[in-house]
Amino acid sequence: MPNKKIKQAMDFNIELTEFPSTLHSHIYSYGRGILPLSRTLDAVEDPALRESCAALHGFVTDMLSDMYDHPEAYHLPVMLLEDFCGGKTLKEVKRQFPVEIKKVFSQISNAVVGYMGLLCAIGYNGKVEGDTIVLPEVFFKDTGKRNANRLEALNRVGFMRGNTSENNYCFISEKHSTMFPALHALADKPDGCRRFDFHNFTALDFRNIENTYKPTYDDYFYPLSAKQRERAYELHNFALEHNMRPNTDSFWNVSYHYKSKLVMRIGTDYDFGRFSDVRVIGKDRADTHTVIDKHLEKESQDFKKQALQHMTGCDTCQTSHCSTHSSGNYITVLGKQHQMCGGNIIGYDWREPADTDMAMIKRLIEIRCEHIDEVKEAKKAKK
Repeated sequence: MPNKKIKQAMDFNIELTEFPSTLHSHIYSYGRGILPLSRTLDAVEDPALRESCAALHGFVTDMLSDMYDHPEAYHLPVMLLEDFCGGKTLKEVKRQFPVEIKKVFSQISNAVVGYMGLLCAIGYNGKVEGDTIVLPEVFFKDTGKRNANRLEALNRVGFMRGNTSENNYCFISEKHSTMFPALHALADKPDGCRRFDFHNFTALDFRNIENTYKPTYDDYFYPLSAKQRERAYELHNFALEHNMRPNTDSFWNVSYHYKSKLVMRIGTDYDFGRFSDVRVIGKDRADTHTVIDKHLEKESQDFKKQALQHMTGCDTCQTSHCSTHSSGNYITVLGKQHQMCGGNIIGYDWREPADTDMAMIKRLIEIRCEHIDEVKEAKKAKK
């Protein structure tokens, strides 16, 4: 039965820092990723479709709010990570069980995103008929028990089976009855629910309904907390002052290029707590040289020590990759041997940079740009 006592939807833009569990943090972060109607609705010209977009926005907010308050009713693994850690710190457990902890994170993430995936699939495959959406019965025969449980849980927020015709299922929304045209329009993009389109769907970016809209750095920085956003813009402005060009071709990453070379990335992903991560490039795939001893040697001893602590050679591989993958290349940085993965990238990484990290990040950006200039000048001299 629908949950008649659902309280007012949660405000996902408030500054929460403590959560009952990692799962709650993930649900909240997911909610922060939903773009406000004030940023997206003006792009929709049709009045009826605008009303539908507002209804869909209200439904998803209600769903995530109720999911946050009653995760067990949505069949979510509430304390999965905490039970796996058994009182140890996450850092300790990651070091001991890198593969297993990655699976735990995936279970939590997939449990939440599965609901948006189901809504996207219903929108993409369904046919809107008035205040209902109709799908062939065979669609639900193929979805399995997990989606059956999800559909049952969605009854709590008024997403229910309506009267069905032969060989068809239809759904209604008691509170947000006009949501289905927007659900169908947002999901029914070219190539269906491919990764980039699905991220636009989960963000409820209605600018993509009638046109293809490319997100800006403002869109990517918006879901961050006030302090995170302040640091992101500080680095963004620093990059612009140094003649870098921002690019948002990779979802949730703003990349900065100087003279066509990648210098820095600012990521604003939302795995288990909305965060910002910064990587300053020391060596990109196409670079012949690495920003290592020659440029770091003139810095202070403390700077060099911290550079080594933040340096990573693995781009997207799993935690154990660098120590086990035979195809990695070895280089020596400031007298210490370091392994790069097959991507052949060296970066200096910060997860949630603090105010005290900003000076070092900026200096590494300058070093990278100086190196790019030197290489280009050397090429000119040879010609």
